[in-house]
Amino acid sequence: MTRLGYGMPQLIDVDGLEENFRLCNELGLNFIELNCNLPSCQPEMINVQNLNRLKQQYGIACTIHLPEDLDLGHFNRHVREAHLKVLEEAIGVADRLGCKILNMHMNPGMEFTTPNGKVALYEKYEQQYLANIKASLELVDIWLGGTGVQIAIENTGELDRGYIQKAVSELLKSGRFCLTFDVGHDYLSNHKDLEFMLNHRPLIKHFHLHDATREHDHLPLYTGEVNIDKNLNLAAQNQASVLIEVKTVSALYDSVTKLKEKGYLH
Repeated sequence: MTRLGYGMPQLIDVDGLEENFRLCNELGLNFIELNCNLPSCQPEMINVQNLNRLKQQYGIACTIHLPEDLDLGHFNRHVREAHLKVLEEAIGVADRLGCKILNMHMNPGMEFTTPNGKVALYEKYEQQYLANIKASLELVDIWLGGTGVQIAIENTGELDRGYIQKAVSELLKSGRFCLTFDVGHDYLSNHKDLEFMLNHRPLIKHFHLHDATREHDHLPLYTGEVNIDKNLNLAAQNQASVLIEVKTVSALYDSVTKLKEKGYLH
């Protein structure tokens, strides 16, 4: 996979997709991560022909962030099939756009609160959960086909859960999935995901880079407590793409300026 370089998320304080592409080009970045949580990126709204025109006009590539509530292991067949339909449509869009990365969160599922604490239903009924994951994978494998698209599983502070680790390991074995290392999430969760991520280090193909403190993440780079340089070195070693995942124009400008000062961007 050819490295995409540095990118920006689709920003909600920038009106319109073309304005996002223009900003990305102005900042000297290489790609935009389109976000399927936003109205403009729903299947009935997205215009692939127009996006391909914008990609060519501004010299910008794309990755796609899948809906954060996506759940390939849901116990209800109808709900699971609906989520799979969302993923199938996203794979089709990614293929037509030439996207190589679809970013995905693992859904930890529902929890029951008892007098003795919370019980994760996917953990309690792990065998059924993992069977659903494997069944979903069979379909995803067909849909990905020869597209060259990989689904990158992002750490969200859940990878210390045994049932999530087993599900992710199963998906990674397929060769259709890789990993997104979100360094802000890792810091905010007190590095709960780090052991799993480093045990699968060669499969980290995408980074979500933002600064964080113990209270807040998605801060401009070099304004928090994350070791940004260490993570950029890991990204370089893995030839991974790096999304500067701050959520406002001003935070993005500040972060890009810092990266240029330090020689990461030119």
